[in-house]
Amino acid sequence: MKGLGLYIHIPFCISKCNYCDFYSIGGADEEKKDRYVSALVRHMQDYKIQAKSYVVTSVYIGGGTPSLLSETQLKTVMRAVKKNFRLSPRCEISMEVNPGTVDAAKFKVMKRLGINRISMGAQSFDDGELAMCGRRHSSHDIFACISDARDAKFENISLDLIYGLPDQTKEKLFENLDTAIELDVDHISLYGLKIEEGTPFWYNRHDLNLPDEDTECDMYFESIEKLAHAGYRQYEISNFAKKHKACKHNLRYWNCDEYIGLGPAAHSYFGGKRYSFKRDINLYIDSFDETKKVNEPLLDEYVDIPPQARIAEYVMLRFRLHEGINLARFKKRFGRSFESLYYEKLWPYVNSGHVVKTKTGYAFTPKGMYVSNYILSHMIGEDLVIPGSNS
Repeated sequence: MKGLGLYIHIPFCISKCNYCDFYSIGGADEEKKDRYVSALVRHMQDYKIQAKSYVVTSVYIGGGTPSLLSETQLKTVMRAVKKNFRLSPRCEISMEVNPGTVDAAKFKVMKRLGINRISMGAQSFDDGELAMCGRRHSSHDIFACISDARDAKFENISLDLIYGLPDQTKEKLFENLDTAIELDVDHISLYGLKIEEGTPFWYNRHDLNLPDEDTECDMYFESIEKLAHAGYRQYEISNFAKKHKACKHNLRYWNCDEYIGLGPAAHSYFGGKRYSFKRDINLYIDSFDETKKVNEPLLDEYVDIPPQARIAEYVMLRFRLHEGINLARFKKRFGRSFESLYYEKLWPYVNSGHVVKTKTGYAFTPKGMYVSNYILSHMIGEDLVIPGSNS
């Protein structure tokens, strides 16, 4: 059977962080959350027949802040997943949590429901940086959250951290990394701050004291070295994992494998199509409510990807991975030679040290990963249909 990933978007947040442009809403009451969960269940039921020939190898519950769901709401979601999809016995089931929104009791419920991987939005261990980012938790909450997760027998815990924050020095960043390493988590996602349009940081961007380009570059390269020395292998531009702890769900995105996204703003790649749903929770809820008459379509985009764009997508996403492009797999998948298509544009970056020839193909060096968007836009920009991403 073919493999499939399942993404479930939970758009509720206590408040919006100053850097975040993901779709989320604040102030939702329990009734609205119940109605939203009911819509998710009905949406899963709609996919039951279409996904019959697939086995789900990964489930990712993201947000927003999924840990704001009540125990009853979470049970309803997980029961619907198991009822409407065939799950692999080794299915990775991840759930994002924010420190301060989950306790030991809820972690135990999550574990009983089959969730086996925690992705924790720490972002920093410095209380000043957390406050500046608009986070609603403290460093103490992070330590307590990890302790509670381990008490519930979770053996796969990931931490998100951000570098390049306003007023952040290399020393502050490395203190954050040292703390994460000392906590012995299994996976670390280290994201460079992006000032996204429409966020509070965007509106205050001229007043932010951001690290200069050279400092941010040093932060990235020295972080790679520090994490490698501590046993965290870089397997993607921003992701580092201990042995066998790479996130299986995100690997589906980067390998151009099929996945279904549920919820407003969620993207899917399924049945040869890429599509997404509008960033509107009320429209999403009403679209699955039989008592409502909805005239507006829920789909935001629906793209049948032409062959050349499929190749370009694959190249773009595979180059995010440390492994890069495997020439034999590329030939098998597309029936064409990667080198005949791209070597003319690729060779200058091989000569400059941004791309390396491996035993099986080509991959970015750390220097290449740092400027990957520039290189890929030069290589494949005109061929590319930009794929959606849920996380």
